[in-house]
Amino acid sequence: MKLSYLLVFALLAFTTVNAQSRNRSYNNRIGLGGDVTYFQLHNKHVNINSGTGFMGTAGTRGNFRDDFDLIYGVSIFSNNFTVQENLTLEDIDMNMIGVEFRLMLAWKVAQSDYFSVEVGPAFMLNSEFKIKDDRFENAIIGGANPIAIQSFKEVSPINLNGVVGFSAGARSFRLTAHYHYGFLDALASKDLAGNDLNGNVGFATAGLRIYF
Repeated sequence: MKLSYLLVFALLAFTTVNAQSRNRSYNNRIGLGGDVTYFQLHNKHVNINSGTGFMGTAGTRGNFRDDFDLIYGVSIFSNNFTVQENLTLEDIDMNMIGVEFRLMLAWKVAQSDYFSVEVGPAFMLNSEFKIKDDRFENAIIGGANPIAIQSFKEVSPINLNGVVGFSAGARSFRLTAHYHYGFLDALASKDLAGNDLNGNVGFATAGLRIYF
């Protein structure tokens, strides 16, 4: 799944969602922003070293009730991490790109625009795990549980995420911090003994939103 295709898809989806949301609230604000991401893979098969990546987001934020805002968001992300090659113990840089669609409810603490606790579901489309260095295309990873990296690359292309976090600031800009957890089994691969691998992806994000 190429990043250019994801970008076009996300922009089209955002345009549709934004048009719908503006019809429902007189006080919607369009937001653009960026985040640093910190990727995790919750599994018992492979130890990964989490790395930092990035996320670009477009969305709207509008009044829902006195105490709540409703947030629509579409994000393009690139998550990075490393695994260790069994023989040489070298770190292998890997990457996963994708797009995430979010619908979140934001509780405005004390009915204030300065701080809100935010939670909601997200639908994620993503690529397989990518190997950044062709030298490791035939590597074996997994330590005592050997796994061909070509098999480890295979992941489910869709996931349902839960997102929780907070944002703080003013009406025109906000600092954000969220955790995104995939509820579905992300791994679609096997180890060298033929056993199925399973695990859940997750990533933390921290960044800035500018609202217009």
